[in-house]
Amino acid sequence: MTTVVRDDLSDAHRRSLAHVVSPGARLTGEQRRRIAEVAIEAYLSAAPTPPWVRPFGDPALDLAYRLGRHAGTITKDWYEQIVTEGMHPVEWVEVVGVVIAALPPVAFARAIGAPLPALPPAVPGPPTGREADELAPARLNFVPVAAPADRMPSVVQALSAVPDDWNNLWQLAEAQYMSDRAMDDPLWNRGTLSRPQMELVAGRLSLIRECFF
Repeated sequence: MTTVVRDDLSDAHRRSLAHVVSPGARLTGEQRRRIAEVAIEAYLSAAPTPPWVRPFGDPALDLAYRLGRHAGTITKDWYEQIVTEGMHPVEWVEVVGVVIAALPPVAFARAIGAPLPALPPAVPGPPTGREADELAPARLNFVPVAAPADRMPSVVQALSAVPDDWNNLWQLAEAQYMSDRAMDDPLWNRGTLSRPQMELVAGRLSLIRECFF
């Protein structure tokens, strides 16, 4: 049986993978592509390394691996350790944004039994330098966010320091879940699952994945 995928969902996944390999705020397209490769490898691995092992000895790649397979084990102490080693907090945010962009297309294809999508070639060029105009420490997050802080839920403001990654998160959310504009409507649906049904699936998945949200 052939699985029919909505055009908007396929397009969102295609755009997300193109975003992954494009220059980011602090990382080149080649660096971002390598980070995505590591996260995908961790996600798909039949024998992943345990979360306390750092398989690469490189802060960005070790973070990508842990996000790809053991995201629920990341603590504020580990974040502070990685920052102490020299990773800028905004680079941490960007690595998270890359992993968030790379894994959904792969996980979706795997779930429906479709061929796994390949990462496009890296887009050449230096980092863009595009960051939030003003950063602020956040009570709700480990990382700095776009000022003013803590006026949005922590999961919403988490990537706000890097606008391009934040925008990609929301274009994915609109196709995979709903837009931020629709979230206040408890009756919103696409004509398939109702909003309560969507939230039930999301809550069950969050429990299985040990996500505190």
